[in-house]
Amino acid sequence: MITAIVIAQIDPEAVNEKIETALQDDEEFQKKMDEQQAIIQKIRNEIKSIRANPTKKNDPAKKGKLVAEIAAFEKKKSAVLQKNKKSTALKAESQKVSAEIAKLTESLDKAEEEWDLMKDPSKFTTMVVKQSGSGVGGDLEPTFIECRTEGIRIYKGKDISFDVKTAEISKSPKLQTLIQTVAKQAPYRTWISAQGSEMDARFVTRDGSTITLKDKKGKILQFQALQLSPASRQIVRKYEEARKAKRPDPEARFVIFLVRSKGIAAWSKATQVCTKFDCRFGHLPLDGEGEIDLSLFSGS
Repeated sequence: MITAIVIAQIDPEAVNEKIETALQDDEEFQKKMDEQQAIIQKIRNEIKSIRANPTKKNDPAKKGKLVAEIAAFEKKKSAVLQKNKKSTALKAESQKVSAEIAKLTESLDKAEEEWDLMKDPSKFTTMVVKQSGSGVGGDLEPTFIECRTEGIRIYKGKDISFDVKTAEISKSPKLQTLIQTVAKQAPYRTWISAQGSEMDARFVTRDGSTITLKDKKGKILQFQALQLSPASRQIVRKYEEARKAKRPDPEARFVIFLVRSKGIAAWSKATQVCTKFDCRFGHLPLDGEGEIDLSLFSGS
């Protein structure tokens, strides 16, 4: 409220008028300097003529006129220079006012955020993202992309990786590389052994108690069911259920867009990039402006 009052006390029209006056002063100053340069050249020519003909008798009236022109020029020059100094000072003042307005506007934005928080604290509570059903994200390894007013924010695990402005989404090399990588790794997931070690591989088949996986180098990995963690054995059952029902294999790696209320434009552009590179994606609307907690998908 206080910030808004301070901004209201600054008359934008007065500031614009001062800036326009400063620019006009600059043009008038240059014009007058050009006129005085012509006078200087005229005086120089007179002096050159006198020096070229030292024996020629000088016209006293002409000499007096020349002296008067020199004096008048000096007077005008001083006045114009003084006026230009005022113009420069005015420019500095207008720049100072502009900087102050920018600073006050920023303060106003922060004040509005604080006011929103006081009106509805629930909007700014931390939002925990979790898998529906079980309440944990153990069998999914999505890449989360938050869609915001200014653009998108890409997460790596639970941490922020990088941001892309809305206008740059469709042509961002960094984003395109990420989306292509996610699309390529869709069939892979992180498997965990009974001892807790991890391996990155895709499911091939299960024959009795023998589970066959294949890593990214094409190497075949075979394990007895009890050699895998309970969570990994549960994932094997999901593959078997999907294949029995003739559904696509369950994938762990894809993109999930976390869409804030003012992030629709960014979401629209980002989904086009996913479609371009055949990358699976889903979306989750966010009701609020609070921080995002992705710890259930990061193993922490």
